[in-house]
Amino acid sequence: MIFGCMILNSALLLLIRSFGAAMLMLVKKKYYILYLAGDMALYLLQKVARGDFHYWVPIDGAFGLIVSLGARVVVKTITDFTGLVHFRGPQELGGLYWTLNIFLVLAASFVSVWVGGGGRMEWTLVLAASGAWVLTFGLSVLLMKKEYRGTFVGTQTGKKQIMERFSQAVDDSVRSSVMKKNKKQWAGIREDVKAWVQANWWRWEEEKPKWMTVSWIAKVPPDMIPEAAPAARRIRASALRRNSFATGMEAKDDDKRRVRPVSN
Repeated sequence: MIFGCMILNSALLLLIRSFGAAMLMLVKKKYYILYLAGDMALYLLQKVARGDFHYWVPIDGAFGLIVSLGARVVVKTITDFTGLVHFRGPQELGGLYWTLNIFLVLAASFVSVWVGGGGRMEWTLVLAASGAWVLTFGLSVLLMKKEYRGTFVGTQTGKKQIMERFSQAVDDSVRSSVMKKNKKQWAGIREDVKAWVQANWWRWEEEKPKWMTVSWIAKVPPDMIPEAAPAARRIRASALRRNSFATGMEAKDDDKRRVRPVSN
């Protein structure tokens, strides 16, 4: 029933959003473009203000900023038209912003009908679709597990979630996932991560954990790898050279293999 409600939610929101866009563009396309630009700017500005603009993908530099901007815009657009609940996570829109954003979309549809001079049929359509969306969304919230309901009003940022996950974890396999995230998002605990890596490096080489792959080593900052492990540094450098767009599939194969014990 929850899955059915989610499908109806997405279909109804797509109808509402598209209908509102059509009404605005019938009056003047410029109105819809200004609305889109303003709505997107508001979203991006609040991400910047909260220090949460960088996307979780581990890409640095100017290209990383471009990827972050593109990802933020794409995720926001998909959410606007489909209300995909998975994007309420802290590393995407965030729970509270997701909820406010959806209701803003609903409100904007009424404004669009008013600006477009809609008649009885247009008002009936937007009222019926919005009412049905609220009904199906409310039903899905009632049916879901109680602990999930709070995720729709959460204010946690993506970087805070990543840092808390590392700090609160007791298992190395969980902590190791921090290397798969953008370094900007865990800069606040960088020294803790460095101390963890250096304190356990030699034990990992002996135990050969599944997660300690060539790809994982390539993501470890060079200053975190112990000075007495030059072979590991060579593995990292070699992995970085192979990790290009031209050899993307090869890098995926490397990620599936365990790292052999490293010796000097």
